[in-house]
Amino acid sequence: MSQAYKKGIFWSFASAFLWSTTFISSRWLMKAGSVDSISLSLLRFLIGGIILLVLGVLFFRARIFSVSPMDMLKLAGLGLFGIVGMSVFLFAGQRTTTAINSSMIMQINPVMIMLGGLFIGEKISARQVVGIFMSLLGCFLVVNIISAKGFAYSPENMKGDFLVLLSAGCWAFYSVFGKNVVKRTGGYAATTWAMVFGALELLVLVGIISIFNFNYEYKLPVFASQWWVIIYLGIFPTAVAFFAWYEAMDKIDLSLLSVMQYLTPVFTIFMAFFMLGEKISLLNGIGIALVLTGVVFTSLKRKT
Repeated sequence: MSQAYKKGIFWSFASAFLWSTTFISSRWLMKAGSVDSISLSLLRFLIGGIILLVLGVLFFRARIFSVSPMDMLKLAGLGLFGIVGMSVFLFAGQRTTTAINSSMIMQINPVMIMLGGLFIGEKISARQVVGIFMSLLGCFLVVNIISAKGFAYSPENMKGDFLVLLSAGCWAFYSVFGKNVVKRTGGYAATTWAMVFGALELLVLVGIISIFNFNYEYKLPVFASQWWVIIYLGIFPTAVAFFAWYEAMDKIDLSLLSVMQYLTPVFTIFMAFFMLGEKISLLNGIGIALVLTGVVFTSLKRKT
């Protein structure tokens, strides 16, 4: 196993872990009603983009300012899909569908990434396909889509489900078509500019909503503790996690990178158990074992 491959697994593992903390943090903020979803997205990516840009100017100036105009245009498009589209469609969909439905649809995302990789010349082995679907089944058990009561998906919320599906599609597009840009620009530059463009595009969206007076109520935190949680979201599950994702993308296949996403709900359920007192059922435990087995199965490289 090469050093680059090991680093790719490490960065993908790091991104999955950091993203799992997003659900705990945002659940706490949303439960308290301290911030609306669009403002939270804007603040999260604005903080993350500013941090990456400032650090880039101080330490990686040659790297981030050597990006070609064509790649800048592509990164603006990636920001539109992977940051604006992913977050806005997801939050909008969650307002009109159930948490179970949105969870199930988002867990299909790694399969979309795996299939999308075929369009950029990536190869998929039968072992990788088995590993991904094994992890998908395990993930359904972890997030209680499959439980002792049966299959929990409800087909009654088609509008919200479609919006969540669009969110998953945006993230798949971001992941698949960002790979070639990362190869040329490097993970840090790609992450920085995609996030900066995404934050600017979210600002434009906020302006459009305000100008046309859509029925949307903005709400910002009042207490310092809530702002500290938002700052945490901007730094670790955003700036660091997105950088880790792009670094991993440069070093491992999309099939393995996508299946590592299934570790996110596994980490989330463990943190919810220790921090929020939520219970882990027997089926959750079986799901965790399936996810881990699928990840290991997918990560094994064929001997040549």
